[in-house]
Amino acid sequence: MLISKMSKLFISLILLSGLTGCQQVYVSQNVEASSSTTMIPKSPLIHTTIVKKGEIKRGQGLYQALQNINIDNKQALNLINQLRDEVEFSKLKVGDRLEATFDEYNKLIKFSFAQNDYETHVVSLNEDTGKWDYSLSELDTYWQPRMIEGQLNSGSTLQDDLLAMGLERSVVNEVVNVLLCKVNFRMNARAGDNYRVLLSERKHSKKTVQTKVLFTSYSGVKAGSHEAYFYEDQEKSSTYTAHYTPNGQALINSGLRYPLPRLHIRSSYGWRMHPVTGKRAMHRGIDLRGRTGERVHAVAAGKVIMSTYNEFAGNKIGIRHRDGSTSLYYHLHRRNVKVGAWVRSHEVIGTVGATGRVTGPHLHFGFKDSRGRWLNPLNKRMIATPKLTGERLANLQNQVSKIIGVVADLQISKESKYLVANLDKIKRFPSALDNFSFLPKE
Repeated sequence: MLISKMSKLFISLILLSGLTGCQQVYVSQNVEASSSTTMIPKSPLIHTTIVKKGEIKRGQGLYQALQNINIDNKQALNLINQLRDEVEFSKLKVGDRLEATFDEYNKLIKFSFAQNDYETHVVSLNEDTGKWDYSLSELDTYWQPRMIEGQLNSGSTLQDDLLAMGLERSVVNEVVNVLLCKVNFRMNARAGDNYRVLLSERKHSKKTVQTKVLFTSYSGVKAGSHEAYFYEDQEKSSTYTAHYTPNGQALINSGLRYPLPRLHIRSSYGWRMHPVTGKRAMHRGIDLRGRTGERVHAVAAGKVIMSTYNEFAGNKIGIRHRDGSTSLYYHLHRRNVKVGAWVRSHEVIGTVGATGRVTGPHLHFGFKDSRGRWLNPLNKRMIATPKLTGERLANLQNQVSKIIGVVADLQISKESKYLVANLDKIKRFPSALDNFSFLPKE
C-alpha cells in the first residue's frame, strides 16, 4: 500500500516537472522574440513546383498531349500562339517531348517543347509583365564529316546496303529520293554499281543527334554517272534549300515553289482550335510565317480574279491558273495587282500583313481545284521547282567546291594512315560543316 502511494507521488512529480519545463521553454522563446526581434533571421519562403512530362504518342494530336500534362485548351491555345513563329507544329511526330512546370497554386509558369535531342523551345511566365518569354536551349554540339561508300552486290539494293550500314531510315530515304531523280534503279541498277554518300553528322557527347546529306554519287554501266550536292540557302527554312546538280538543277521529284522565300508553317490545313476565337474550326489553307512588308509571290502564272478586303481575310488576292485551280493569299498588308491583270510565275503580288482577324502578321495561303473545292496546298503538285540562277547559283557552286574539298581530304586521310587532314582550315558554310578540326579515326 505504501509502495503504491509512493509510486503515485513519484509519477506526479515527474509530470509536474515536465509541465514546468515546457512552460519555461515557451516563455523563453517569447522573451527572446520580443527583446531581440532584429537579431532573429526570418525563415525563407519556400516555393514548391510540380513538373509534369509527356510526349506525342501515335494517333495523338498536340492538344490531347497537352491535356495529358494538365494543360487545358485555353492554356494550350495561348502557348501555341506564343510558339508558332519558332516551332512548326504541323511537323509533329511521335516521341516529341513536352514538359510543364506548375507553382504551388497549380499555376502554369513554364513550358518546354523538344523535337530533337539538341534543342528545346522554352516559354516562361514573366512575373513582372505577366507575359510569356521565349528562349531556345541548345546543347553544345559539333559537326563531323563521314563518307559512306560501297558497291552493289547481286540481289542487293542501295536502300538495303545503306540500312545495313546503320543509317537512319530517314537519311536513307533522302539519299534514294535524290538519286531517283536521275537513276531508274528498277531498270538500270546492276551488281558492281558504285555509290558514295558524304554525311555531316551533328554530335553531342559522341552521339549523333542530326544528319545532313551533303553529297551523293552513283555510277554504273547502265545507270551512268550522277552527282548531287546539298545547297543550304542563307534564309532559314528556305524553300530553295535542297539537293542540286552542279549546274543548279533541283533534284526534287515534285517540288512546289511557295509564295514566300521560306517555308515555316504556323498552322496547317484541317480542323484546329482557332487562334483568335479558341473554337474548333476548319482551316482551309496553311498559315506561313512572314514579316510585315515581306514580298508575296504568285506561285504560278495566271489571271487575278479577286483583289479585295473583308473583315475576316483582310486584304486578299485570288489567282486563276491554267489548269483551272485558284491560289488564294489572305491578310496582306498591300495588294499590288487588280482584278483582270495577268501575272507571271513568282511575280510580286503584294506584301505580308496582319489585316483581318489575326493574332499577328502572316500569310494565309489556300488552294481550290478546278471545281472550286478546297485542297491542302501542300498536296498541290503543279509547279516545278526552278533551276537556281544568279546569286543562288553562285552560292551553290561555292558550296559545291567546299564539299569537293572535304571529299578530297577524306580520301587522302583514308589512303595515308599517318596523315590527318586539318579540315578546320577549309572555308566552309557553318550550318553544315561546322566545328570539326580532324577526321574520324579508323
